[in-house]
Amino acid sequence: MFEPPYGKPWLLYGILGCSLALNLVMVLDRDEGDAPTDPVEELAVADVVPATTTATAPAAGAPAATTDAPPTASNPVVPRDVAADAAGWSIASAKVTSTLSGAFRTAVGSDGSGLSAVFSRLFVWDLDLRRDLRKGDRVEVAWRRAPDDTIEVLAARLHSSKMGQTIAAYRWQAPGDAFTSYWQEDGTEVPYRLQNPPLRDYQQITSLLKDRPTHQGMDFKAPVGTLVVAPFDAKVSRTNWNWKSNGNCVELRYPDGAVAKFLHLSENRVEPGDTVKAGAVIALVGNTGRSTAPHLHYQVEVGGKIVDPLEYHGTIRRKVQGASMAALQKEVARQDAVLGQGLASR
Repeated sequence: MFEPPYGKPWLLYGILGCSLALNLVMVLDRDEGDAPTDPVEELAVADVVPATTTATAPAAGAPAATTDAPPTASNPVVPRDVAADAAGWSIASAKVTSTLSGAFRTAVGSDGSGLSAVFSRLFVWDLDLRRDLRKGDRVEVAWRRAPDDTIEVLAARLHSSKMGQTIAAYRWQAPGDAFTSYWQEDGTEVPYRLQNPPLRDYQQITSLLKDRPTHQGMDFKAPVGTLVVAPFDAKVSRTNWNWKSNGNCVELRYPDGAVAKFLHLSENRVEPGDTVKAGAVIALVGNTGRSTAPHLHYQVEVGGKIVDPLEYHGTIRRKVQGASMAALQKEVARQDAVLGQGLASR
């Protein structure tokens, strides 16, 4: 039998050495292949928010959700000035560079046009947002998609260089009101109301005469079945004409000769020739004729010409007083905190 020099198994040592070298090469190759890719760069915060996020409230006792998860298709990186509170309100902030609609489209994507329309309705009472917005004005809004797929706004602010101040609108239901409205911090209601209105209760005025050339009145959003009343003493001149467009409808003639039309009703409570007193129920709100949602279209004509109901009726602006003011201020503080939650992370 062959004896290795100096009594050592050199052949065995050689085989073991080669094996060790091969393993080292394989380990190095594997570590290089598994090395992490370059980290995702944080998106720069722009004046215009490119996206919003919505968070759901965690279960009681559950740890708060974090935003430290790596970006994926289902968890994208988003700018820091977009956030949502636990109730699901998305916070968007944008600096106007051209139009309000353009700013919101850039800020929230496909919902931008709808959000712009809702935002505009809040501030139309103090500004013409098509004419009075200026480059550099900033808008802030807490918003979400409602179960009926409409856009809801909790609170909104407009920093107007034309006015030299910030105006705000906070959603709140005043004691005794059937629906929420929007209020300023000092207790003044944001929208004006008609004196002697055709509806005692409604959710919102969604369209004014001046909104578009083809619209000849103002629209009140209200549930089907809401009572429609005669604003003044009147005589019923006709009902249910041009049903395809107007649906159930009533026309009244006021003592001064003005003609008022009430369209898209679910039910009429009067007949042509009837005389009605101011405040008497004449119909119920509906969604008949050329209508896409329950509402009342109210139209006034004087001498055969369309006139603005705001000017014909005159308007009032309600203001909260007494104990209700404390409740409003508490809600304003809460909504400011919701807005601040998103804006503070910018």
